[in-house]
Amino acid sequence: MLRSAAILYHPTRERALREAEWLAGVLRGHGVEVTSASAWDAEAVIQSCNFELAVVLGGDGSIIHVARLLAPCETPLIGVNLGRVGFLAELTPDRLRECIADLVHGSYWIEERTMLDVEWRFDNTAQRFLALNEVVVGRGLVPRAVQVETTLDGDTFITYTADAVLAATATGSTAYSLAAGGPILHPESREILLTPVAPHLHIGRSIVVPGTSEIVLTVAGDRPAIMSVDGTDEHPMEPGQSVQACRSDTVARFARMGPRTYFYQAIAARLQ
Repeated sequence: MLRSAAILYHPTRERALREAEWLAGVLRGHGVEVTSASAWDAEAVIQSCNFELAVVLGGDGSIIHVARLLAPCETPLIGVNLGRVGFLAELTPDRLRECIADLVHGSYWIEERTMLDVEWRFDNTAQRFLALNEVVVGRGLVPRAVQVETTLDGDTFITYTADAVLAATATGSTAYSLAAGGPILHPESREILLTPVAPHLHIGRSIVVPGTSEIVLTVAGDRPAIMSVDGTDEHPMEPGQSVQACRSDTVARFARMGPRTYFYQAIAARLQ
């Protein structure tokens, strides 16, 4: 039986607030300890580590934000998408109502998704991030390609002239990397993708590397770039600065209500 749950909702979506209030009432009626807070209140989300499960009401942005904060404390989350169901959220509010009894009884399984440890090196210092989707080194808003030197396990691979180069997890394989023509990996795959975006005079294909690999992206040439982690943490990069990415020991844990083959059904539904 589920004993405690944190309900985390998108703070500016009226339906999210309504659904959160309804869910809190139903769960409390079943004897579940409940707390509710904005999914974008970092302190409140971290406090959710004390609960057995986090239910996120919102879109992929809210789910990614919560997943990155909760991953270190191993609290699983279940996503309820208020719009079109994506690859991260398998439930809609209507589907949640149908399976509320299963949720209360803890009838879900846990899917573990690889994350990346990202280290940005600059001015003899380093800043670290935890990424669920990807880390990107790109041109930002400047309409000119940048040069990005890629290194795999200490060996120089290719210096791309491109809009961007990204290192992506299996989760990220259905996000920016997919839009750039990359392959789709199974959610629990541990491999990492190296994907160029609109490369000039280079092979425009992703490279799938082992999950044990260390990828370094360095700004080459004389043009600055922008580093982005999961589309939210953005920082300017000067020529010579680099970003290192490798598989993290921390994983994101998603509670799933459907069958373990749900992902293939989701691909068929989204990509038709």
